[in-house]
Amino acid sequence: MRINRSILLVLLLVFSGCGYHIAGRGGKMPGGITSLSIPVFTNNTAKPDIEAPVTSAFVNEFVNTVVVKDKGDAVMSGVIKSYSLTAVSYTKSDVNQEYRLAVVMSVKIVRQGTGEVLWEDDNVIDTEDFTVNIGNVTATKEAEDEALKKISRDTARAIKERIVNDF
Repeated sequence: MRINRSILLVLLLVFSGCGYHIAGRGGKMPGGITSLSIPVFTNNTAKPDIEAPVTSAFVNEFVNTVVVKDKGDAVMSGVIKSYSLTAVSYTKSDVNQEYRLAVVMSVKIVRQGTGEVLWEDDNVIDTEDFTVNIGNVTATKEAEDEALKKISRDTARAIKERIVNDF
């Protein structure tokens, strides 16, 4: 009899759930939207060709939560407002050995047809440090590109979590 109660208790705990969800898989989009259009973000910086990896990260992140298509219930628009590199560490010879990439964005979700703003943040900031390869400019450029991709993924994930958790 005691074994049956233990099994019953375990089954109840397993099947009752606890209200938590795996990050990136739960929650709902605001305003009951089920589909989202994400056009290429606007690049208002002097750094060329950064809008594609940023937009791609947002599409990849949101595709698990909502249907992403050309004409959705709502449109997510993004503007890359600034892109800056700052030296953060130097060698003993006073040569830069590490940069900090900082990206500032504005992101908004607007319902199609009505223009109702469902979610908005005009000052999304993220940073990522990367190492300078003094002997290889190409490697440094690749490290900068990877830092941008990481910022894009991290920012898209953070924004999605804020949106679906109503923050």
